[in-house]
Amino acid sequence: MVLNEVVVADPAMNDRKRVRGLQIEECREEELYERSRAKQKIVLGILFTVVALEALYLFGVVVTYTADWFILLLAVTRRLKRLHSQL
Repeated sequence: MVLNEVVVADPAMNDRKRVRGLQIEECREEELYERSRAKQKIVLGILFTVVALEALYLFGVVVTYTADWFILLLAVTRRLKRLHSQL
């Protein structure tokens, strides 16, 4: 007898303990945030803002640096074509 169908059981989908654990963890995070003081929230907000702005600045620097090297590469290639045509 040959079976043509295979049943795949995902234990993560049926694991109620795992789901309950995730719910408890989310509740703990919410309670921790609500218990924190206004000063802590402000400091964390400023910290996250600074980190986000630094990441944006770094992205801009990388784009500028890449563009400069690309322009330099084009200029060198053009110069080499002129030199080859003169020879």
